[in-house]
Amino acid sequence: MSSTHKTIARFRRLSDGIIASAVLAQQDNRPVIEKHELSLTLKRVAPCLGIKATAYHVLDILLGLVQADDFQEGRRPIVAISNQRLAEYTLHSTRTVTRCLKQLVEAGILAYKDSPTGRRYVNRDRTGRPIQAYGLDFTPACFNLSAFKNRADAFQQELNAQREAKRTVSRLARAILDLAEFDNKRFAELIDRARQISEDSETSWTTRASQMNAVYEDALYMSKTETKNVQKDFKMSVAGDISVATISNTPISDKIISNNKRPHSNERDLKDPQSGKAAKKALREKPRSKFQKNQPNSEKNERAGGAKNDCLDHVSIGLLQSACSRVQVTIGKQFNSWHDLIGSAHTIKLLIGLGDREFGHGVERQGHLLALVCLAVIAEKALRDPELISHPGAYFRAMIDRAGDEQLNLTKSLHGLCSKPVR
Repeated sequence: MSSTHKTIARFRRLSDGIIASAVLAQQDNRPVIEKHELSLTLKRVAPCLGIKATAYHVLDILLGLVQADDFQEGRRPIVAISNQRLAEYTLHSTRTVTRCLKQLVEAGILAYKDSPTGRRYVNRDRTGRPIQAYGLDFTPACFNLSAFKNRADAFQQELNAQREAKRTVSRLARAILDLAEFDNKRFAELIDRARQISEDSETSWTTRASQMNAVYEDALYMSKTETKNVQKDFKMSVAGDISVATISNTPISDKIISNNKRPHSNERDLKDPQSGKAAKKALREKPRSKFQKNQPNSEKNERAGGAKNDCLDHVSIGLLQSACSRVQVTIGKQFNSWHDLIGSAHTIKLLIGLGDREFGHGVERQGHLLALVCLAVIAEKALRDPELISHPGAYFRAMIDRAGDEQLNLTKSLHGLCSKPVR
């Protein structure tokens, strides 16, 4: 037995997460899913699983290399890439890449499928169907897809609640200061309590929001009491008043005397034969003023200032909804209004892998609405044909540059997407 142990090569140390992923990878009833759905879900759930920095970069590379057809029935989604090549892509050492892959395997996203020599490769037939495949298997992620979706939704709701709690704390703290503007001494205790709640980093934001709400209610009650006292002090009593005769300063209007002539200044008299000549002369002559000379420049400046909206002249939310049907199905949200498109911006950016910095640069140059329409068009094209757009960030920058040169025709692109059938 000991001699057999010595002849077998050992690849790695196993953990509970690696074993659980290996068990899922050995099952034959793998659910059939779409690659874009898995990619979007994994990117959304990555913060919950603790996948950040280099590990997220490695995951993004693997998702880009795996073929969409390998997720269909009878195939296996395996990526054959060496640790050395991943290290070259990520500009890190092979040891760092090995640790990142182990983190992805223990998270239930990947599984190791080793060849006898440890080398990763995929042999395919003429139809593209894999005959032999060894490498990194996405089968565990297919089994855990529904659990990942629920976890990502819960994480998003928690983030939204935390963000709203932060806004509530800041808003109520300002409101308490506004109420204490006229009597800081009386509201000093409430101000100190509000400051302590704002600086308490150990307590959750939800608890701090409820505490700040209680302080705000106390401040409102105190301000109402103070207002009633002020009104009571300033209320004048009728008893003790001295009766004084009423003196009216309003002059009596003389209705009998009327002015037959209408007051006017520099007006045309109908009986004057010389009146109206200036108006006729002004109509015959063409005005020549500095305003007319400067008018072409002003029109040019106006067109230059409105260049950001020229690309959206004939773009409606109905046209965008019809053209970007694949995007709406993927993110699970309909573009019934521009507000829906704005709310889906973060999800669409994750879908195509566009960074916030690149999107912010486009918003700064061409406006928020045009950048969102370009983002939706790129996502729709990438979902329909993943090989068409290999670098979404460069494609987005090119569209923004064309919009700056007034050469971007979004209407033509949207009508083209409407005319092409969605496969």
